[in-house]
Amino acid sequence: MLHSHAARCSTPCAPSGWRPNETRSGPQSVGGSNVLHFSCRRRWHEASSSSSSKLHIASEICSRRSSRRSAGANASAEVERSGPEDVEVRKPEPPPFKCLTSWTSQYNNIVILEGAEDSPSHYAGCRILLLDSSGNVHSVYRRATAWTKSYWDEFAAFPAVIPDGPVAILGLGGGTAARLLLELWPSLKLEGYEIDQILVDNAREHLGLAELESPTGDGGVLRVHVGDALADTASVDGGFAGIIVDLFAEGEVLPQLRDPETWLALKSRLRPGGRIMVNCGGACVEKSDSKSDVENGTWTWEDGAASKDATLAAMALSFPGQLNWRKMENSEADNVLALTGDVPDLDAWAAAVAEELRAGILAWKPYK
Repeated sequence: MLHSHAARCSTPCAPSGWRPNETRSGPQSVGGSNVLHFSCRRRWHEASSSSSSKLHIASEICSRRSSRRSAGANASAEVERSGPEDVEVRKPEPPPFKCLTSWTSQYNNIVILEGAEDSPSHYAGCRILLLDSSGNVHSVYRRATAWTKSYWDEFAAFPAVIPDGPVAILGLGGGTAARLLLELWPSLKLEGYEIDQILVDNAREHLGLAELESPTGDGGVLRVHVGDALADTASVDGGFAGIIVDLFAEGEVLPQLRDPETWLALKSRLRPGGRIMVNCGGACVEKSDSKSDVENGTWTWEDGAASKDATLAAMALSFPGQLNWRKMENSEADNVLALTGDVPDLDAWAAAVAEELRAGILAWKPYK
């Protein structure tokens, strides 16, 4: 069916490229050992492979720090040779990011950063949520726009190919996908599932999640549920019209999503005509080998294609002849989305959604 359309620190921080040298239970405060410090990785990669978009920008901060260190060392040497009155030492550039809050919960290392308005980064002027030891970007919040230019936007095309009814988001994070969904489909009823209460509380305070919990003028709203998104209790009477699955840990899809039984259970929670749209991840998974690796900035890369392919294969067994897929545009990590059900009329689907989503819709094809 097609439808028409807490605490703050000033430490320079960067997503997916800086790691806390120590974690604390609770927000970090300014000053002394309570300031959240980050160590820089030695290897960088531009990708878009999980609920974290993996758009790495820490390298620019590393280079800035390196330049400042070099400039400071050269200036100090010049002072020794010529005297301080002959040398103008430039003030260090302001950090492109600041840490708004950092927590260690039962489930996650949670860090929320805010980009400086004048930063040349893709994240200038917005807030980003980093989770787990991989430090991947799991949510993006821009006050001025709900568009992210990343995979979250693609979920906003989903309501055009499902029946009327509530839509579940399994893996709500900071609410990035829900924000654009409610902007483009203001009568939509969303049921968001997130396992981490501390994450939800921080998203309400720093990422605008609380705004989505107030009904729109057309009656659309996000209801937040704290708990296991794959539990039997993550359901509604009559079934969901659609289920969005965006469940990741340590940079890759949850292991349960590689089991056909998981998809059969989710299938049973759909109403007639309902579909599931899934972020299956990509070809690159970023991991640390040990605590010492985190501290010295050494990171390894693993092939994420195996978990991505296993997820698609499990879905194909549970939805025989009823699975479609597409590769994200401009994704070096081979990021893939999946959609259950018959292949929609792509032209009609594209005509029913915002212009920004049309090109991606035409890339959907049956999974074989």
